[in-house]
Amino acid sequence: MSNSFRFVVCTHNLWKDERWADRQEPLRQFITLHQPDILCVQELRPQSRALLDQVLKTHQRVDDSFEGWIKEGNIYWNQALFNMIEYGAEDIGILEQWRRLFWVRLQPQATAGPPLLVATAHYTWPGNRKERSDGINVRIGQALSTVKAVNRLVDPSLPLLFMGDLNDHYLPLKVLQEAGLTDCFTALGRIPQVTRPTFPTHAHTPEVVDWMLHRGPLRPMICDVVDFFVEEVAPSDHKPLLTTYRWA
Repeated sequence: MSNSFRFVVCTHNLWKDERWADRQEPLRQFITLHQPDILCVQELRPQSRALLDQVLKTHQRVDDSFEGWIKEGNIYWNQALFNMIEYGAEDIGILEQWRRLFWVRLQPQATAGPPLLVATAHYTWPGNRKERSDGINVRIGQALSTVKAVNRLVDPSLPLLFMGDLNDHYLPLKVLQEAGLTDCFTALGRIPQVTRPTFPTHAHTPEVVDWMLHRGPLRPMICDVVDFFVEEVAPSDHKPLLTTYRWA
């Protein structure tokens, strides 16, 4: 793979259909202006999926009848750069009904080399009833199951991107890091940035919960948590995370 092969990746929690009438134009403008080559989304809904389909005319996404691909997560990719080989949805113990580890295997058109595995997940919210009752961090198990799934799907030496809303900033990240994944900020010697909330669209204690990690012959060149607004309204309560990667 030539070092000239570079592509832009985005992960974004789309905040279900909350305040959709206000947020759809900011989301439309963000995607139109940035046009990521790979886009992983969480808290997808039919309205936001229709908007993304309309704006990302050069992209394809997974089209499957399983409701998780429609109501929770999906992956878009630029058809001018990648061809999809296969896809799947793995049960990694996420408590919410339709959430899975969603993944696609993409073949870069610029090479006959190994494909790229792209995966996304939305780990369980810390305030869910089971965690409050049991006092056990369920995201640790979800991270362990993520590692088991991706290790089955792709050899550790081959390119892997995993990203999403992990609803955590410490122990699940340690599990992923011990499996050889590196987040984009650490790889660049930078401090992770707050990804939620988007002031003034949503008031909440600042959190770092959205992450993008890689393994294998991928190197981030720049990563950024994007503050994007249209008339003081953000596309979501989460900020999108954008990273430009090169194939090392």
